[in-house]
Amino acid sequence: MPRRRLLFYTHALVGGGGERVWALVASGLSRRGHEVAFAVDFAADDNEHLIAPEVRRFVLGRHHGAATRALAKVLARERPDVAFSAIGASNAKLLAAKVLSGWRGAAVLSAHGRFDAESRLLGRLSYAATALTSRLGARTIAVSDDLNRYLVDRFRADRERVVTIHNGIVLPPPDLLPDSAALAARDDVVLGIGRLVPEKRFGSLIDAFAKSKRATRLILLGEGPERARLEGQIAREGLSSRVELRGYLREPWPVFSQAKMLALSSRSEAFGNVIVEALGHGLPVVATRCGGPQEVLDDGRFGRLVAIDDSDAMAQAIDETLADPGNPALHRARAEVFSLDRALDRFEELIEIILAERS
Repeated sequence: MPRRRLLFYTHALVGGGGERVWALVASGLSRRGHEVAFAVDFAADDNEHLIAPEVRRFVLGRHHGAATRALAKVLARERPDVAFSAIGASNAKLLAAKVLSGWRGAAVLSAHGRFDAESRLLGRLSYAATALTSRLGARTIAVSDDLNRYLVDRFRADRERVVTIHNGIVLPPPDLLPDSAALAARDDVVLGIGRLVPEKRFGSLIDAFAKSKRATRLILLGEGPERARLEGQIAREGLSSRVELRGYLREPWPVFSQAKMLALSSRSEAFGNVIVEALGHGLPVVATRCGGPQEVLDDGRFGRLVAIDDSDAMAQAIDETLADPGNPALHRARAEVFSLDRALDRFEELIEIILAERS
């Protein structure tokens, strides 16, 4: 593929799955030989270590107006062939910066979550403007077919200009996988990962854990505003010795080897990075029917699915999974469908399609 000049933009590389994927895709394309730059409104430590050393960096400024003007200057100076934006108000800011700069390259927007998962006003307004922005951008990337349909059906996005590229996940070396006997012999430990925010419904997962007849320990990785409430719930239910809130870990991979399964209790997930990561480590998964998980698990072929906030059903599914965690090699094979290399192939294909249309 020809070497292309690319720019990736997001608010900051804070500790979210979308931000992590954005850093990995930018770095992956750089390692494939493209000239890649990465712009953020402000620096953050959580995922910045994932940016490849050769990727040039731009820090624009925290204020939306200042960041947009600074981004316009970057576009005017760098003249990328394609610029990609992600998360919150970044899509609207990229389009505004394109107008301010006079840059005539292709702006590719992306959606990584649903409207109800967006807490900031400008991000919500940007999402509500999807009908317009999807027609102004060269394409809008949705991270799942479910999210693609959601954008088209609810927000009247341009069906012909919304494309699905699943999140690309870095998988561990296959020789680190446990075999079936080793996985079955692990302690009955359940792992949950995500920001401690209401849409992740960790309170429901804690209820399910309390009702489980087999689970001995629950490990939760992530940080957020719900920590105090969850700590109170754990104490009230007498689970302090069995539930661990370990906070955000930049590299959580060693914890996967301590668990026998992953449980995801969200009320909304556009994709479900942690599901693929767990499958990649050979772990079975129980998840709620909240969008992306049905797609990743192929509607239950590769993991158990339960209704949102049904702690009884979640507890039963956890017990069934702990009793029979299955074959790690089959879990890994499903995860390979969503590998980073496959996502990079799709990005390169999209870049060439867009540039051919504009030539």
